[in-house]
Order: sequence, then structure tokens, then C-alpha cells
Amino acid sequence: MPHFRQGIKNIPEICVQHRVKKVIIAPGSRNAPLIFAFTAQQELECLSITDERSAAYFALGIAQHSNEPVALVCTSGTAVLNFAPAIAEAYYQNLPLLVFTADRPAEMIDQADGQTLRQENIFGNYIKASFILPVETVVDADLQFSDRQVSQAIDTAISYPQGPVQINVPLREPIYTAIPDSHSNPKIIKTLSALPVVGAENLQNLKTSWLKHQRKLVVFGVFPKNDCLNALANQLATEPDVVVLAENLSNISGENIITQPESLFSRINASENQDSFKPDLLVTIGHSVICKQLKIFLRGHQPAEQWQIESSMPYVDTYKSLTTIIPGYATESLGNMPFGQTESTFSSIYHQEIDKISKLHDEFIKDAPISDMAVTIELLKQIPSNSILQLANSTSVRWTQLFPAREDLTYICNRGTSGIDGSMSTAAGYAYSSKEPTIFLTGDLSFIYDSNALWNNYVGDNLKIVVMNNNGGNIFRFIGDKELMKNSLDFFTTPHHVKISSLVEAYGLKYFSCTETNELHSAVDKLLKAEKATVLEIFTDSDLNTDNYKGYFRNIKTL
Repeated sequence: MPHFRQGIKNIPEICVQHRVKKVIIAPGSRNAPLIFAFTAQQELECLSITDERSAAYFALGIAQHSNEPVALVCTSGTAVLNFAPAIAEAYYQNLPLLVFTADRPAEMIDQADGQTLRQENIFGNYIKASFILPVETVVDADLQFSDRQVSQAIDTAISYPQGPVQINVPLREPIYTAIPDSHSNPKIIKTLSALPVVGAENLQNLKTSWLKHQRKLVVFGVFPKNDCLNALANQLATEPDVVVLAENLSNISGENIITQPESLFSRINASENQDSFKPDLLVTIGHSVICKQLKIFLRGHQPAEQWQIESSMPYVDTYKSLTTIIPGYATESLGNMPFGQTESTFSSIYHQEIDKISKLHDEFIKDAPISDMAVTIELLKQIPSNSILQLANSTSVRWTQLFPAREDLTYICNRGTSGIDGSMSTAAGYAYSSKEPTIFLTGDLSFIYDSNALWNNYVGDNLKIVVMNNNGGNIFRFIGDKELMKNSLDFFTTPHHVKISSLVEAYGLKYFSCTETNELHSAVDKLLKAEKATVLEIFTDSDLNTDNYKGYFRNIKTL
């Protein structure tokens, strides 16, 4: 007869067999048997992070880098709910988080017992699947069922499209008892990896359609760095009938690729000859884009066809023109199109416009006083090649969108749900996993909101943080109506009196600040050369930032 905790002992072994390498554990009591089991498994690296919300985002950052499953473990009750923001983000980024939630047994739910709530399928809208284990495994059938549930859960998380799963683990008292010394060779279930391939007849139809259209626009959304995809993008960008657009978060760049779509379409949308830029065929690859002006343009100038490739959520009709979903990799379908057979001036029309924008851009940004814009300029100048640039949401990512993407950098931002709540924890997790130079650019609110990201023992010396402190949520000054908001501005911009220097000191990181324009270059240089994890706080003026941002786009629209 199996030990009543044999199923718990088998969980880490099943994880190892499914290539799990790291486990993030939020300390607690109800999850003690899980802690005993995971920390006893020598092949697993277990990290202890107290704040469940930060722990989950830290795990997300590891998964961003490794693209491998990462296990999360927490106690019962509201601890489970604190995982939710990161799980939602992982769902929309297609990252495989394995969420082990300790629970009370069924007979204790809704019985006024401590740290107890209804946990089954608690993340229902934001996971691929939810599993619940038997409370004990004293019968062979229960042990086999427990093993199968765990193996199936992990297999589900890592099967295409990847995503988070919940494994709810009810545990009866006594909690602090020994678990078995060894696993019982649990059965492992694996799905062989395979992607659908476009058949010969369908591929021929695509080729025919490709040749029919003389105005093709290819838009790359958020995507991990991919050399094969980048090569395809650059091949496409040499075609006279093809325009390739890629924001920095797509990690696609090259001489003929347009990486400043917000600037470009702000200008196009203000012009009188918008129809000149309308595509006949739109091809979208990857996840979402930030560029609002692009969305406005394409919704108002819909192409005859839109092909969608490499999107894990296939029925996303952002531009209201979706006609064809193409399964598999873009390199396998789009890479087989008949290139060099279509005459067109479509590409040259776009590139003439981007040349004008480049001149207006360079003229506007020169000699910028200390501001969020100046910080972004200086940082993009000085970041060493092969660094990771993690970006907080709201203004941080938007400022970088105004500048040509650097091919030698990797750009990352939590654009699954686009929240500010765990961006620094994500950056810390990525830096821990990659060991590569990682720079996190953030505003003051994002930093303060996620300051517990620094409350762990795994903040690596390779992590450098730049805080643009404009005393509030500056994004709302950019997008809101000043007159309309004037009587309630504090409820949008949320000015504060938090001393970031004191927060950084409390967590034991190095800190210095910058307030003068003539000090900005040396301050960024000092940060990037620092041997330890360091925070550079740069104080900027919110009114100047607003004038810069709005002035930039007024300048771009100059005829």
C-alpha cells in the first residue's frame, strides 16, 4: 500500500522528466509537504520568494528567457490569488508556468477554517487547464491518478500553444510529517511536438494570391528574438511591393525594415494622401502591437485580404480585416512565396516618408533638456551590444518606440496584459535566468508598485535599473484631455512623496541620482559600468515631458 504522501513525493520527479529546472516557492505552512518534496529533488533549483505576486512575475521572467516550464508553489488562501496577475500575463504571452497551489481538503472548504477559499479552477479564464489531485494516495488507483494528473498538466503547459496550468493540491493534517524517501517511478505522459503544415494545394493558392497583390504590408507583433524570422523579414523588405513594419518588441530589424510605426502613421494619418499607403494584402505575424496610429489607419483603410501567421490566439481580428489563418511557422509559409516577380512602387512610397520622418526626428531630439526623452536617447546610445532592455509599461515602452530599434539589443515588455504591476520582478527573473546584462527602464509608479521585486536573494549584479521620476503617471498627461481632467488630475497622475532612494537602501542595492542635463551622460555611463545591481533615479519634469511628447508628434506631422 502506498504512503499517503507518495503522490506528493512523485511530483518533483515528474517535473524533472518534463524538463523543469527551476521552482519558485513562496513560503507558507499548508504547502510544507510540497516544499519538502521539491527541495529534496537535487535536479531542481528551488528559489524562495516571499511576496507571491512578485514570485510569480519572477518566474515569468525566467520563462521569458528559457522558454521552458517553471514551477510555482504557494500556500492556500489569498496567497493563491496573489499569483493571478502574473498568470494572466503568462497566458497572453504563452509562457508555461506550472502553478502548484496547496489547499485544504474538500470537507474543510467554506467551514470557517483559516487560509481557506474556493481554489479549484480559481484562474479559470487565464490558464490552459486546471487539475486537482487526490487528497491522499494510500490506494494504488489514487497514486496512479495523481501521477497522471501532474504529468498531463505539465504536458498541457508545454504543448503548443504554451501557457500556464494550475495543479491544486489538497492536503490534510498533519502537515509537518515526513514524506517518502524516494519516488515510485511515476508514469510520464508526453505529447510529441508537431506543428501543422500548409498543404501543397493551399500553398499554391497563397502563392497565386501573393502575386495578385502589388501592395503588401507585413506587420510583426511582439515576438522573442528569432534569427530565422529576422532573416525572412529582411528578405521581404527588399521586395518593391512589400513594406515590413516591426516595433522594437518584435525584435525584428534591418536596413529596410521600418521600426518607428507610431511616428510614421501619426504623419500618414494627418496627411491628405492616405490612400497611397493602403495595402491590398496585410500579413500579421506574432502577438499584438502597441502602435495606436497603425490600428487607426488599417481599420480605416482595410485591405482586401489579411493573413495571420504564428499567432497562438488565431481568431484575433485587431484590424477588422482578417480573412486567412495560416498554421505553422512564417518561415515555412511566407518564406515560400514567389519573390522578385512583382513590380511596384509601394515600398518606395513608404521609405520616402520614413526618410522625411528621420530628418524631422533628428532635428527635434537634438539638445533635449533633461527629460524622459533625453533619458531614453542617452540610454539607447550607451547600452552595450547584446544587452537585454526590459521595459515597464505606460511611458517607458512608448518613449523607446519613437527611436529606431537597435539590432544588437533584445527588447522585452509585458504586453500580454500591458500592466505595470510586475514589470521589475519580471526583469529580475529574466536577469537571474540569463546572466546577461539586463537594463530595466521604468517610471516611478511602476518602480514603487513593484518594489518588492527587490525583496529576494536573487537580484543579480547584471541587473541595472533606470527610474524616470516625473512624480506620477505621466502617460495620462499624454493621452488625456488636460481641460477635462484638471479637476481630477491627481486621480489619474497620482503624485506621491515616496523616497525611492530610501526604498532602494532598504533592499540593499546601490543607488545614485541625476538632476542636471550635463550630468546625464556620465550618470548613465556610471550605471552601466557598476559592478553590482544598481538603481539610477533621474528626476524629470512632467510638464516638460508632456510638451516633448506632444511636440514630437506635432513636428512629425510637419509637411
